[in-house]
Amino acid sequence: MPRKTKETYEFSIEKSRFGLYTSVLKSGDRMVTGPTEAACRWVTENIHIPVLKGDFDGYTSIPRNSVVDGKL
Repeated sequence: MPRKTKETYEFSIEKSRFGLYTSVLKSGDRMVTGPTEAACRWVTENIHIPVLKGDFDGYTSIPRNSVVDGKL
């Protein structure tokens, strides 16, 4: 089965009447729903699309690192 090209992964972000954001492929397929536009875009670009392409390695953080960066 041939992999899809990058052009097929063009998407937009839509806001629902409930205040949530959903990424939608150009073909109309809905992908990710999130509480903010930034969060929805990040998950779509860094997790969902790489999974669809077969490029996702399973890590979104530094493995075996117990240090929390930033202010809690």
